[in-house]
Amino acid sequence: MTWNFVRDPRNPILPNVPGTWMEVQTANPDLLRRGDTYHLYFRGQQGGHDRIGVGTIARDQFDGVTWNLHPTPVIDVGGPGSWDENHVLDPATVEVDGTIYLYYSAVCPRVHRSICVATSTDGIHFTKHRGNPVVIGGGPEIVWQDGKFHLFYWKDVPGSTGFQLHLAISENGFDFADYQPEPILPVGPKGSWDSHTVETPRIARWDGVYHMFYCGSDRFSDYPANAGLATSTDLIHWTKHPAPVFSRGPEGAWDEGAIWFTTVERINGTYYLWYEGYGGGDARTVEYGSYLQGGKSQIGLATMRT
Repeated sequence: MTWNFVRDPRNPILPNVPGTWMEVQTANPDLLRRGDTYHLYFRGQQGGHDRIGVGTIARDQFDGVTWNLHPTPVIDVGGPGSWDENHVLDPATVEVDGTIYLYYSAVCPRVHRSICVATSTDGIHFTKHRGNPVVIGGGPEIVWQDGKFHLFYWKDVPGSTGFQLHLAISENGFDFADYQPEPILPVGPKGSWDSHTVETPRIARWDGVYHMFYCGSDRFSDYPANAGLATSTDLIHWTKHPAPVFSRGPEGAWDEGAIWFTTVERINGTYYLWYEGYGGGDARTVEYGSYLQGGKSQIGLATMRT
């Protein structure tokens, strides 16, 4: 298949909103369908803290753009000394037997990133797991398959500042063990577009094949210009598509700097791709260098019709 996503002219579809919990930026989209309702979980930032919120829309009103935003975050930062006292971000959700498991990256002084989990029966009110964190790492994606939770997340590349993707498996959603010490999706060979880092996976299953959309870079650790695709039939053995399938916007665009969490779902014959885009200031050439000059993340949408 040739992937040719077209950006929505209304982008960013979830911009930052002054005076709200998402007044500085929005980021990290993750889609969950629950019955006749779609939930789009995402990160917002206010007052120096990242928090996780949600927008919902009925299935018969879905257009990919319109979301009814819950007015307050559904997961907030923890108290002093907690694993998520600074930030909660990078939501990844799955529903199993009526319970929503939301995995997220947590930030605190003791570790760069850890992954925690919270559960809910209504998609709005979450309870954090007392035994958090479940793994040390960041940028989670979760898949329920064959009675087990498959948690994909990044770890540092040994001897490098980049990331690569690992897999941990659990039977109860809380107690995880790495499938193997080696990465499940490593960085690419020297000279490839993802030779320095691979991160922020999102996985969808169509026609018996798992499709992992992930972001990568040949120079930056956490500032990817492109998104790629890897496919698998068993969640273990992955084959990378040879070239990126989506990229940051052109110079001067709101997403000219970097992209993350390319979340793709096939709905009624259309592929929808939600993503975090970063732009502003000197974002085109400097890794987060534009933050003090107005650089920010916001959420956009691109589509492809079959």
